[in-house]
Amino acid sequence: MQLNFDSYIGLFYTVQKRVMEIYSIFPQRLRWKRLLHVANFILIFGFCIMMLNLLLLIYIVIHIDDMNEVIKGFFLLATCIAGSLKILSLKLNNLALLQLFADLHDAEFQPTSLEEQGIFLDARELSRTVRNSYGAVSLCSLITMLLTQYAIDNTQLPLTTYDPFHGQRGSFGFGFMYIYHCCALSSSCFMNIAFDSLCCSIFIFIRCQLDILALRLQAIGSNCESEKATDAEMLLQLRHCIHYYMKIIKLSSHIEAIVYKPISGQIFCSVLVLTANFYSMSQLTDEKLLLLKMLIYQNCMLTQIFIICYFAGEITERSYGLPHDIYKSNWVGAHRSNQRLLLMLMQRLDLPIRIRTLNSSHSFDLMLFSSVSLSTYTFCSV
Repeated sequence: MQLNFDSYIGLFYTVQKRVMEIYSIFPQRLRWKRLLHVANFILIFGFCIMMLNLLLLIYIVIHIDDMNEVIKGFFLLATCIAGSLKILSLKLNNLALLQLFADLHDAEFQPTSLEEQGIFLDARELSRTVRNSYGAVSLCSLITMLLTQYAIDNTQLPLTTYDPFHGQRGSFGFGFMYIYHCCALSSSCFMNIAFDSLCCSIFIFIRCQLDILALRLQAIGSNCESEKATDAEMLLQLRHCIHYYMKIIKLSSHIEAIVYKPISGQIFCSVLVLTANFYSMSQLTDEKLLLLKMLIYQNCMLTQIFIICYFAGEITERSYGLPHDIYKSNWVGAHRSNQRLLLMLMQRLDLPIRIRTLNSSHSFDLMLFSSVSLSTYTFCSV
């Protein structure tokens, strides 16, 4: 079975890239397109998202003496700030992101054997499943956020923000703010879906390449046709694996440089959101519909942190096992020079690949997810 490698690689990022193009993230060559993209970016980022942040901040300042109202505005503000950081980060790193997409098509990453193709196809399907599942969870949370208030009291706006019109239901100001709330929150939601699922897809792709590398490490020296060709063939296989591993490291460093700031900001904001949400739920008694809204939103926030930490941690976990894969190769009968090369490679592989956070002493993994969950619970207990 021969794969169309380029088209299959595109499935890891094409949908997310199309969503980002709606936000005018990527540069344009033609002047009239550049002008349209600038106007569109100002409309979405400036008017829809940043204006919503400002309205939420004004609401918090106005109700600073009422903790319940502050919490209502604060958990939305933290969410929108995280979305704003993602859009701004992607806009500033748009050329690096395009280069990352091009790097994924490198011929070095193409599977060669049927077993490698199976690993690659499984990774592609996992990427699609994660994207669709996370999108469904996020959209469910978005719909709940926008419709719950209408079910409880349709004379109120869907989001708790400052209303400059102070309009009653049926007035122009009320209708304008209602549509604005829906558009602004949806803009932030779709960017979160695109960004987070893209990060997971790239992490899955890197994990897939590490699995393929593991197969090639295990096969070193096992397919040589004669004893005379053993040393030369093993040396060639070693060189190829070393070069392949350096490509994977370069790709990991590239994605880390693009996403570590916005994801770190997202996790910080998520801690604030989860804490505010837990506090809000503790104050609810008979308001079951509001409690359901909070639970769905809480689940979405935890899913958002979990998928990023899990798939980034999978890279580290798989890279830890590479020295064991070298040990499974046919190193016993190798020439001493090749054994030295294998030992040097094994020592290099003792340093696992990590996707580091803003604090370079920490990385995105399940340990970080556990710490975030525990910190949230601790803050609520105090």
